[in-house]
Amino acid sequence: MSGVRARRSSSHALDETFRQFGGDRSRSSRDHLVMSFSPHVMQGGLDHRAGQNASICNRLSSRSPRSSFCLLMTRSAREHAGMEVTLPCTSAVGSPSRGQRGLTLIELMVGVAVLAIILMFAAPSFRGTIASNRLTTSTNELVSAIALARSEAIRRGSRVTICKSADGASCTTAGGWQQGWIVFTDTTRATFDPTIDPGETVIAVARALPDGVQIQGSAAVANYVSFAADGTVRTMTGGPLTGRLQVCSTSASLSDVRRARELAISSAGRLAPSSPTISVACAAPT
Repeated sequence: MSGVRARRSSSHALDETFRQFGGDRSRSSRDHLVMSFSPHVMQGGLDHRAGQNASICNRLSSRSPRSSFCLLMTRSAREHAGMEVTLPCTSAVGSPSRGQRGLTLIELMVGVAVLAIILMFAAPSFRGTIASNRLTTSTNELVSAIALARSEAIRRGSRVTICKSADGASCTTAGGWQQGWIVFTDTTRATFDPTIDPGETVIAVARALPDGVQIQGSAAVANYVSFAADGTVRTMTGGPLTGRLQVCSTSASLSDVRRARELAISSAGRLAPSSPTISVACAAPT
């Protein structure tokens, strides 16, 4: 009963407002109010009844927030005297209409739960994509460095070596190729392992690869690959050299058949890539 009385009271207040301000209720809708403001009304009717108008607005705001248009009506009436205007039936304090409501707490929680489930299934695939991209990028960088060393040896007409390096300034025999490498002119070869001697030039430097990527070589190319002036691969003492370099990812998101790339190096200096099946341990090639 209280709800019925409230609706009747709100409707009565609306009728009173229509009569005072010249509203055309037959042409008005739930969302808009058609008002006709005549010069006669503007000559003082609004001004001397300001208190009464404010009282009507207060009653409408408390009983029917969707219809509290009095403040807007009063302001627009002074601007549009003698004209017919259509006013939105929105609250004077900006109350949203029923078609513009927000989400409830339950709806928000359901949305978050659905998003969490989607991410749970998508995350492993996303990690696998990242690991695969790192593997491909690292392989391409190594292939480019080897190709650069060979082309520079042919162009310069002298020995050029690529060796693994931890500091970008000297060769090392410890660790894997993933720590980085350098390409340099190697005119002086006094030991079995490559060294940068005075007068030799560093051509290129590669820094450490991303975590999760390992590069290991078979015994012959575990520390270096050296090219003679004719583009063939040689040991430090001048003998022919062949071997295999393996780029491997330790990511659990990759299967064993997608985990590694292998580069077989012939004595002629050619590279033959392949994709071996290997476990997550990434054992060095033999």
